[in-house]
Parts: sequence; C-alpha cells; structure tokens
Amino acid sequence: MSKKKRSASQNGKLAKHRGSIFELEIARLLEMELGIKFHRNLEQTRTAGHSDLVPDDPDFPFSLELKRRRSGNFIPAGAWWQAQQASSLHDGSFPCVVYRYDRLPPRAVVPFSAIVEAETGTKTHNNEDQADLSFTAFCKLTREILAWREWRRQHDDGHDQNVSGFKT
Repeated sequence: MSKKKRSASQNGKLAKHRGSIFELEIARLLEMELGIKFHRNLEQTRTAGHSDLVPDDPDFPFSLELKRRRSGNFIPAGAWWQAQQASSLHDGSFPCVVYRYDRLPPRAVVPFSAIVEAETGTKTHNNEDQADLSFTAFCKLTREILAWREWRRQHDDGHDQNVSGFKT
C-alpha cells in the first residue's frame, strides 16, 4: 500500500504547525534555563524582520530566529540573514538562530561579538563571524552577558567605559 502524497498546502500547514510547536518548546527551555519568560511574536508571521520569541526581560541580549527542520547539517540556509534583519530592529541585541533537526538537540548560532561580550564585558560589532553552540552553551553565554550588563549598570559612573576601563 502506497503512502498518500501531501499537497503543497498541507506541507505548508504542517511546517507552520511544527514551527509553532518548536517556538513553544524553546520558550519553555529558555525559561527553565534562564528564568526569563518568552512569548511567541505573532507579528513575525505578518511582517518580516521580527524575532520569533519576545522575552519579558528587556535586557535579554538576543533577537531569536527559530528554525525547525526534518534534516540537514548546520544552520538552515537564509536563517542568519533573517536573524540579522530581526536584530537590526532591536538596539543592542545580537542576532541568534536557534535550530533543531529531527532526533537531535537544539543548537544556537551567535556572532563572535556575543562571545567577546560574555568573556570580557566589552561590546564589539562583528556580527558577521559566527559560532555554532550547543543549546546549553548558548544559555551559559546568555547568563554571562546578562551578568556583565548588570555589572556595568551597577558600576556606571556616567562615563561610557567597558570593563577593562578604556573608553569606548
């Protein structure tokens, strides 16, 4: 007995459903890991250039583009460009693509500049070079950036300085 082939419309509905389930899954995982609640950004389905999840914490350092696929290697094609478009609308957020393929754990692609800020507290603007991280490493990176930003806020004396003491 042969399998019935789905129409393009049915495939599109299935992909949309899979994507919304993935958004809710990542929102739940992020809340468990970071203690920050997220909700789906319904505006992103109507207008391009918006992140898929919106955090309740305005200090969350990433604009998230989520991609769920059946199979593949590395970041899905075009996803980084979409993430950069979404992050350009939010001052101070890094682009980030969280993706997952069937039977594999989620991963996150972030710019090197996010890693630099997590390690040194210094902001840079290199969003072109990327690192592909496990989801656990992404959550650790996020916690480090949030800690540096809180430290800067508590130690801000009105001068724009990075953690090393040099003016930026």
